Amino acid sequence: MRSFPSSRTIVALGLLCAALFVLNGCTGSDVYPVHSVVEGELSVRAEIDSTGDWSGFRISIVTQTDGDVDTLGTSTTAGNGRFAMDVFSPDEGVYPVIVERGGATLHIGEFVAVDGDSVSIRGSFPLGAPGLRIVSMENASWTAYKNAKALHNRAMVDVIESEGYTPEDLGRVVAQTSTILWSIRNTYDGTIGADIAMAESIVMMEGWDDSIVMSRLPEIDFDNQSIVEVARAARRAISRQEGQESALQMLENFLQNVPEDKIPGIKAEIVITYADSGAVVQAVEVATELRREHPESPWAEWAARATYDLENLQPGMSAPVFDVLSRDGLDVSSSSLEGKFLILEFFDPAEQIWQRDLEIRDGITGALSEIMFQTVAVSVEADMDINEALFDGADHPGTFVFSTEGMEQSIVQNYNVHVLPTRFLIDPEGVIVAKYTGPALMELERDLASIVESLNRIAERLNE
Repeated sequence: MRSFPSSRTIVALGLLCAALFVLNGCTGSDVYPVHSVVEGELSVRAEIDSTGDWSGFRISIVTQTDGDVDTLGTSTTAGNGRFAMDVFSPDEGVYPVIVERGGATLHIGEFVAVDGDSVSIRGSFPLGAPGLRIVSMENASWTAYKNAKALHNRAMVDVIESEGYTPEDLGRVVAQTSTILWSIRNTYDGTIGADIAMAESIVMMEGWDDSIVMSRLPEIDFDNQSIVEVARAARRAISRQEGQESALQMLENFLQNVPEDKIPGIKAEIVITYADSGAVVQAVEVATELRREHPESPWAEWAARATYDLENLQPGMSAPVFDVLSRDGLDVSSSSLEGKFLILEFFDPAEQIWQRDLEIRDGITGALSEIMFQTVAVSVEADMDINEALFDGADHPGTFVFSTEGMEQSIVQNYNVHVLPTRFLIDPEGVIVAKYTGPALMELERDLASIVESLNRIAERLNE
């Protein structure tokens, strides 16, 4: 089974900034060069207030920098509900828009800021189904993108809740949404919404129809804000269709053409491509170059972890030794487990993927022969009450290890765990067979089934 591709308060504003991966925005600056001109009218529905006095609505466009909210533009309506303001933002992008009156927050939405844009805002409170109408080419494009995503989410839920659905049913929904997203450019070419829609239409088809990914790739501009995500999806698609060398050539071309701030992300994909090809030396060289040339980039820390993985945690390498205490107070060490295949799990008991897959995990683990297989599950949660809640009325196969050190526990550090859950399959001689991160239980199950089949064939030959 494949993993399916995917989609009031100051805290809410922070979440809005964090969620919009398309943006350069939500970064502070002393100079805000992006200028939008905004005018509009806010009113109250007659059945709520028939006085006709629509004064006192305060509308603000804001951003958040280092936890502080900065107002980019604000205005208060006159008696006729009219208002006008200039909005100066640090970058072109999507920002929270807030409507307040009488100390109450009436609406929090999204406003697309693009230099030179003229925007009209209309709304009658309480807002009906259309919500706050923010009208401009850029904002219309963003609304089209959001509507397509909302339709996609509803369609996916409908399919999953239907009886007897298949992966092909989900694939049809993904393909339909991808086509809609790609078509947004026909009406709103060059807008932020169209750019992110084009990128997402490619990313979501990876693994479903790689030929579509490859055919659409040449039409994406190198300065698309999501170009790294596009390159990542294209790398995987091209690797499957044409091999790692072709994927590497594509990435090298991207490296020569993307904006400076996207180069570290493309180099990270080159590291992964070399690693997937077994070219560990070249992968380490590029990771080292990434750290040296882009020390301030978030990718530098990623490269450091990747280098450690490449030098210590690749299939065929000896697994780091460990010696820990189990939940039951028993000594568990790599030496005590020699002679068996080991599934070494790192998890957070409150993490969604772990909780969702726990029943499947238990089924896989419980079906393995303890003569040849051992499972050790290490929780990175430091709170023992949370750990113990996992066993409240339930038993789970395998040996569990809890520690008050959490992510700082030596075994977690030595296995370079940063994505949860992470699992390692280690052979009876202590050599790493494979590593699985995130929702990869099916891959582990396939590998275990292959091992069990091989062991059964050996046993049959010995019994002949």
